[in-house]
Amino acid sequence: MSMNLPSIGSAQTPYGLASIHVGRYPVGGALFVELYTADDEMPEPLAMLSCNLAPSGVTLADDEFCVKSWSENEPLIEPLLATGLFEDTGRRMPTGYAVSPTWRIKDPQFVPPRRGR
Repeated sequence: MSMNLPSIGSAQTPYGLASIHVGRYPVGGALFVELYTADDEMPEPLAMLSCNLAPSGVTLADDEFCVKSWSENEPLIEPLLATGLFEDTGRRMPTGYAVSPTWRIKDPQFVPPRRGR
């Protein structure tokens, strides 16, 4: 979404070192979590960890987000949970042909406020 957001941490992934950025989707206000390459001079988008299910009616707590855990993101799940920044709530949301885990950001200081709050 935007590299202008501060990093909340980093993770060593199979795709290289990634900086972790958190914000809110413009539609629905759900949290997004995006990874960028940890290149100080030219960081580039690496992966979008979250998926926005709010427009489909999924309601989550302010510190929770739906995880795109399939396809190219599958190898990211273990290293990102290992950072200690996130916690798997155990809840799952259907997303068509896949099921999205619901994670939460453990440290409230890293949870951006919703617009209008």
